[in-house]
Amino acid sequence: MTSRKFTLPLLGFILLWSHPVRSADPLPDGQELARSIRDDIPTESASLEATMEVTLRDRKRIKTPLTIQTKPLGEAECLMTYETKPSDGNGEYWVVQRALAKRNEYRVDKKAKRLAKREDFEIGLARSSFTLSDLGLEFLHWPDQKTLRKQRRKSRSCHVLESSRSVSEGTLRVLSWVDIKSGGILAADFYSADGKVRKRFSVKGLTKKDGQWQVDEMEMRDVAERTLSRLRLHLK
Repeated sequence: MTSRKFTLPLLGFILLWSHPVRSADPLPDGQELARSIRDDIPTESASLEATMEVTLRDRKRIKTPLTIQTKPLGEAECLMTYETKPSDGNGEYWVVQRALAKRNEYRVDKKAKRLAKREDFEIGLARSSFTLSDLGLEFLHWPDQKTLRKQRRKSRSCHVLESSRSVSEGTLRVLSWVDIKSGGILAADFYSADGKVRKRFSVKGLTKKDGQWQVDEMEMRDVAERTLSRLRLHLK
């Protein structure tokens, strides 16, 4: 890879590739690293067709088309929508509203008229392991952010960022491998209260276009349920 910057216009994890880490220190402050990622707000409208492919424990596969859109609201705020288009017509419509230096706002249901409730955050998009919380990168808003070390991942030099919180159930710790040159998250492990890995995220595919690298496939593996979710992006 020769490009220092990965251009990806849409979708939670993809956005992480557009903001390079600027730090001369061996280990940047964890709070600053998390903030630099979550406050990188897209400024251009974009629309992308994609497919969510879920492989269940019994090896059955479910494929669901979806559209991902970004709509800027000024220079410091944007709406990101995720609309699934299953064959039965009963699709999902999610909106993540991101703003500079603010917590996200989430809306669900038809045309996203209802504010998301606590239980909505762990629902998977199109029966996948990509949840509303994942798409909004909620773990980067958790109170404790710490850069643990430098480590190579996928042949790239990364900072390992630990995001944690105090809860009685669900995910309470996330380790993210943040590519030092591009600022993108290459992989992430999600841990439950018992210290075991619940899910594993990984960038799986890259396409070079106009001299820049773009992510075209991402994977979320549910360790406990033994399911595999792959989000394939149909780049033009």
